[in-house]
Amino acid sequence: MLPFVVIWAHRDAGLGGAAAGVLFIVLAAGEFGAGLAGGSLADRFGHRRLLLVSTAGMAVGFGSLALADAPTPAIALFLLGGVFESAFHPNIGALVGDLFDEHQLVRSFGLVRVGANAGRIVGPLLGAAAALVSLRAVFAVAGVLLAAALLAAFLLLPGDAPTEVDDDPEPEIPPGTLRALRTDQRLAALVLAGGLLSITFAWWEADGLVLLRQQHPLTTTGYAALFALAAATIVALQIPISRRTTHTPAGPTMLAGAAVQGAGLGVFMFAHYGYPALVIAVLLMAIGETIYAPTISAYITTRAGKNRRASYQAALSITEDIGTSIGPISGLALATATSAVSVWAAGAFLCILAGAATSSAATSNPRKQARPDTSAPRTPPSLGHGDPQVK
Repeated sequence: MLPFVVIWAHRDAGLGGAAAGVLFIVLAAGEFGAGLAGGSLADRFGHRRLLLVSTAGMAVGFGSLALADAPTPAIALFLLGGVFESAFHPNIGALVGDLFDEHQLVRSFGLVRVGANAGRIVGPLLGAAAALVSLRAVFAVAGVLLAAALLAAFLLLPGDAPTEVDDDPEPEIPPGTLRALRTDQRLAALVLAGGLLSITFAWWEADGLVLLRQQHPLTTTGYAALFALAAATIVALQIPISRRTTHTPAGPTMLAGAAVQGAGLGVFMFAHYGYPALVIAVLLMAIGETIYAPTISAYITTRAGKNRRASYQAALSITEDIGTSIGPISGLALATATSAVSVWAAGAFLCILAGAATSSAATSNPRKQARPDTSAPRTPPSLGHGDPQVK
């Protein structure tokens, strides 16, 4: 639905001019504000329960936009959707930690990313098909798909296990995203370094069309095709790369991923050579994501322990909020003061800096190391009600 929000806001919701951008600000505000509480609530009341609640809330919030015909209900529904979406992503990460052993985490988070990027490819196509009927139909279809996701989660995910006493040798830290950031300095360092990486990615994702047009006559269609290429690359390469990075130390692996992403931003400096240079840059950035993202998610899950997974995943999601809030403005400001080439050069340098900081935080006397299970293998819970176990 996202590619059609601005057009719908102008035509149907009564939000003219730049006021349509308020919807995205409200969405981000809802995600950030509620995200701080969502992780704590999930750790206290159950990851599956909060996932079902958050999915239902998104289905109602975003699906009801099909009925909104005035600014006030449109803004209120976007706020509602953002509030529930803030709990959705941390709970996905926490559930991966609940269902899989430590040595399976990188591959499992990689599978989640494959699904998400497949959605990035198919979603706009479904939205375009719905828009042929009407723009309101885009939100109706989104609501139906979210309702289907709710049903799938209800039927396939096992129930929440009773809260256990964490086997962490250090004193127990109660659930809570802000508490986790205050008490775990390495988590705070990982979030800040990841936020820096997210800012540089926003320079490409949000400002890329404006910046690249200063170097190369790029069309809107050509720019959109680069996003499709990036998503397809992640779908194709994520699993093979995850198989390799599962057995490598987290710190150096995250440094390598950030460096490859930085190399991709650096290639944008040569955009004046034509579209092939842009393709190479996007391929490198996508490969960097496949290395970095599942690894940091797995490391955060291991570090959190059993009873704080959603709180730690919510803290990790703040990195995207940092990039969304700071990245677009800072990229355009830097380009205005200098040039687009300077933005890409700065992005390459900051990616390597962020990767080094992340690697240092993950390897310097870590509080908890990922350890393969040398005892009897843990039996995965049944996926469904009496269904055969899926390995």
